[in-house]
Amino acid sequence: MVEIRYGDSYEVADLSGNSVREARKLFHSELGIPEKATAKLNGKKVSRVMEAETTLADTDIITFAEPRTKIGFLVGALLAAIVITGGIFAYGYTTASVTMGVVAAGADFAGVTAANASLPAWTPPGLFKGTTGSGNLFNVDTATSGYTGDMVVTVSLANADQLVSAYRVLNLFIEMRDSSNNIVDINADSVNDTKDFALLTLGNGSVDLFVTQTVADTYTIRLSSGFYNAHAWGAGGWAGQENPILYAEVAQR
Repeated sequence: MVEIRYGDSYEVADLSGNSVREARKLFHSELGIPEKATAKLNGKKVSRVMEAETTLADTDIITFAEPRTKIGFLVGALLAAIVITGGIFAYGYTTASVTMGVVAAGADFAGVTAANASLPAWTPPGLFKGTTGSGNLFNVDTATSGYTGDMVVTVSLANADQLVSAYRVLNLFIEMRDSSNNIVDINADSVNDTKDFALLTLGNGSVDLFVTQTVADTYTIRLSSGFYNAHAWGAGGWAGQENPILYAEVAQR
């Protein structure tokens, strides 16, 4: 005979040759055995996977028990941590203060002006794919102030909401040149080459040009090239919405 136990309740039945899984099902309702209860056969735990493979013999004892919870221990640990931490903060209280003196600069570290004399221009017919050409956009001057630190120049489209009425695609390749007309390393890879450009688009309307200075200099922000894909030109035209408006901001970094 096989003895089946759950808590203080037990039964003795002829289950020789049956599996532990079958015994669980037979006495699930009678003894109130929960589905999550673990089984032990003669004191040794039987995994859920092996219950269907483990066969019972006469004089076997199956014990079902619910797994223990650790919630009570966790809450106690948290309460203890709170008490200890509270004590540390209580004894570390201070009212001392210090004031640091900061002197504001009296002038801009860089000057930014628009290069209106050499701005690029193009004529986009409706439903046409074309190139923008090239030209200077902004002049950035740190030589006047003598600032030799690093800086970042942010170039942004100010009227992207209007440009989408004229273009399906508008890509502008932005680069930076020093006073000797050399390409400036703006992508922080320590190499001055043709990869040093930022792509200004309708979907990416703001780009950052990172400049590491060793000496103060004057720089030119240029449109090196670009291309567009224009919408159809309706009866009313685009009403000037095909003209990109850009602005530049220079910050220390």
